[in-house]
Parts: sequence; C-alpha cells; structure tokens
Amino acid sequence: MQNDKSKPEISPLFSPRTLRLLKLSVLVMTVLIAAGLVALVIGMKQQADKLFAKKALETQTLSYALSDGTVFQRVHIGDAGAIWIEGRRADGQIELIELAEDGALRQHIILEQRK
Repeated sequence: MQNDKSKPEISPLFSPRTLRLLKLSVLVMTVLIAAGLVALVIGMKQQADKLFAKKALETQTLSYALSDGTVFQRVHIGDAGAIWIEGRRADGQIELIELAEDGALRQHIILEQRK
C-alpha cells in the first residue's frame, strides 16, 4: 500500500501583493537616500564657498606715520583688538598710535618725561 498521505502545502512567505509593495518601498527608500546625499553635497559646497569667501577678503593696507625723527620700536595688540604702534622720538619721548580693529585712528599719544 502506498502512503497517500498528502504533504501539507507550503504557502509562500509573502503574497504577490506584499512583494510588489515591498519592492516599491525599496525603490522609494533608494530615491530618498539618493536625494539626501545630493542635498548633503550641495549643502557642503555652499558652506565651503562661504568659508573660502571669508578667507579671500582683500588685505587692507593702511598707512600711518609717526612724527618726524621718530624711530619705530614695536607693535602691540591690545585686549579689545586694537593695534598699538610704538616709536621713540629723537628727544627720548615715546610716541604711541592706537588703531581700532577696522584700521581707524583712535589715539595719537606722546609721552613726555618731566624733568
């Protein structure tokens, strides 16, 4: 006698409809990831352009003169970003010029020694 026991029918893991939806969702996610990468690259380029534009500012040349006969000594940078130019005059007095961060003249000081 033959065993006519029928084997149980195995159903597929996903139905055809579920498989179509799964494929569609994979396609949508791929498009979203690609769009995100493109947006990231564009954003990075824009940020890099901003940073390089700040570095590419022209160097400003300013001209200030100490009094006649004054010999330049040194330059100091102040706490608030001001620049101090120091010179020594022929009579021994100290001459100072203070420049603001933008290069504008703030003060011109001559320190006199009392005798």
